[in-house]
Amino acid sequence: MFCPNCGKAEQSAESYCRSCGNFLADVSGKSYLVNKLLGGQTPETQVTVNMVINLVTALISALLLGFLNGWYDAQYARTQEAAPPVLYLVYIFLGLVTIWQVLSFLIGLRLRNKLSGRRTGETARPSSVTSKEAKQLPEDGLEKLETVVTVTEETTRALDPLNRN
Repeated sequence: MFCPNCGKAEQSAESYCRSCGNFLADVSGKSYLVNKLLGGQTPETQVTVNMVINLVTALISALLLGFLNGWYDAQYARTQEAAPPVLYLVYIFLGLVTIWQVLSFLIGLRLRNKLSGRRTGETARPSSVTSKEAKQLPEDGLEKLETVVTVTEETTRALDPLNRN
């Protein structure tokens, strides 16, 4: 596969270009049409669409929960007739849906931030290490480095006397 942005060859579909970082969508895949209809060909846009759906669902569930609660409270105030017992299960369900969708939205925010950081070419580095510190070796620790003998070096040392005789 060729990258449509920079033209680099031998790329894998459904991954990022090794040259320019552009996402390479697999247009022959079955999920391509669904992703195109939902407005997302890249993982970043798919996560954004998912976040919008999560937010809308959470708002509608919370509004419906408030509306039902207000409706039956007003009915009880007028007629002194209690709400049906199944309504309490609906309250619990709508509350759980609202909480679930808000948590999914927050997870989507974190995922989108990670995806946008990867796309721009940033590398994962601990927050305690700055880029200036990462490029330099410590000056005072060079004397303390121990020499590590590898298996190849040990074998070479063992075979050298045999070859010289």
